Amino acid sequence: MSERAERLSGLQNGSVGSIAGMAEVMLQQPTVAIKNAVQQGRPISWSVPALYRGLGVSLASIAPISAIQFATNGRLLRGLTAPDVAPSDQTKLLCATLSGLASTGLSGPAELIMTLQQNNGKSFGATVKEVAQQHGVVRLLRGFTATAVRDSMWCAGYLALGPVFTREMHTLSPTTFGEIDTATTAQKASASIAGCVAAGLITVAATQPVDTIKTVMQGEAMILPSGRAPSTLATVGRIYRKGGLLSFYRGILPRGYRLAGAVLILGQSRIWFEEVFEEHELLKF
Repeated sequence: MSERAERLSGLQNGSVGSIAGMAEVMLQQPTVAIKNAVQQGRPISWSVPALYRGLGVSLASIAPISAIQFATNGRLLRGLTAPDVAPSDQTKLLCATLSGLASTGLSGPAELIMTLQQNNGKSFGATVKEVAQQHGVVRLLRGFTATAVRDSMWCAGYLALGPVFTREMHTLSPTTFGEIDTATTAQKASASIAGCVAAGLITVAATQPVDTIKTVMQGEAMILPSGRAPSTLATVGRIYRKGGLLSFYRGILPRGYRLAGAVLILGQSRIWFEEVFEEHELLKF
């Protein structure tokens, strides 16, 4: 995350994250539906309503999730960095990773509900009621560990690696992207796009196996009997026995497209919104 994020308040950082997160979800929700179907071995429904099923819970959850991630990251950067000193790359990675962990309490249950909606075609309220009545509210936390690991790595990618790679673009190819202090607006935009896409692709490869585990665990939440369900490690073993190592990478193409786009959209919108919030002192109290 940029040094500007350190100067913004928690409310400002949270607002930036909420707006950026909702914009990304609106643009890319269909890729999530496709990815979830492929990971679970289910047929893909190509109708527009089916591709956008679960959008409501995605939008309702992404605002607070992104707000928590951005606000936590900004607060940690301020707390772990001396005034007027740029945070190190290691500090950025640590803060981003912890920010992802902080949001798992919301993202885990929200994604479980969305996945079940895509499977059963029911509304948000009906899905939540069915889970709670048949298995108890604790079942909403199925796949929590896998979600926590994935979200930590994901935030490290888009909050830390994206900006770091963008800076390195200026260093590695100044003839194309210009020097970091003298680059034109177009060169800075090009460097940011290249850096964000590179970070997104790396994040996809690193998180795909654990995302597959999460999706499988959440997708079977209504199938498994009440009580103690198979653990994360048991699910890993079952997936491996059924399809080997490659089965953990099912759905990597739609998810890769989505995450590369997400890092780009979130990265670019974050830069723009941070500038707007700081220059116009929006929500500064």
